[in-house]
Amino acid sequence: MHSETNEKMADSRDMIGAHDAMRREFDALPSLISGVPAGDTQGTAFVADHVLMMIDFLHAHHTSEDDHVWPRLRERCPDDVGPLIETMDRQHAFIDGELQALAAGGRGWRDSADVSDREAVAAVAERLLPPLHEHLTLEEESILPLIDRHLTEREWKATVEASLGKVRFSQRLLMLGMALYGADEEQAQLLRAAVPAVVWYAGRPIGTRLYRTHRERLASASRDSGR
Repeated sequence: MHSETNEKMADSRDMIGAHDAMRREFDALPSLISGVPAGDTQGTAFVADHVLMMIDFLHAHHTSEDDHVWPRLRERCPDDVGPLIETMDRQHAFIDGELQALAAGGRGWRDSADVSDREAVAAVAERLLPPLHEHLTLEEESILPLIDRHLTEREWKATVEASLGKVRFSQRLLMLGMALYGADEEQAQLLRAAVPAVVWYAGRPIGTRLYRTHRERLASASRDSGR
């Protein structure tokens, strides 16, 4: 435990809600992409931009951990965390490479609306899923208990805010709506405690509406999305 302060310790269970949203959205990508009709430039652009947005969300999440969580755990519980953080670093690096490939393919598909580009992007999105699921599960099982023992509530909230700060304000609200979609009351209250009060009270209704509209537009763009 971090012994230099009497501050309240972290409760990182809100990360599970963020992870659940990422699982849902990334799991949907292969069929969402494949369902856009070839030559539909408007639908292609909207779905491709959604793919790029999800890449930005995941990248922000991972880099905030790299900057704010791993250094503190290495300092405060080196005997418990050394090999585990090395695994986290390797997984982040591998997933980042896949995200770069997905982003490059997504941009190319957005420009061409071509069926071959569409299927290439869908294949990368499918290939990403097993390593992403493995990483998120390992983090929930092994990292969150260490965060709760060794980081303070203030430090954890700073990590969440750093992640939010890496995306545009309108996307932050959409991300909040995304995390709240399908969340039970316990998970909603954990999210409420994790984000700044102004984001919660002002952003929750706006984010919920933004995400509902966003899902409807994705479903309209992709006939096979199942959304």
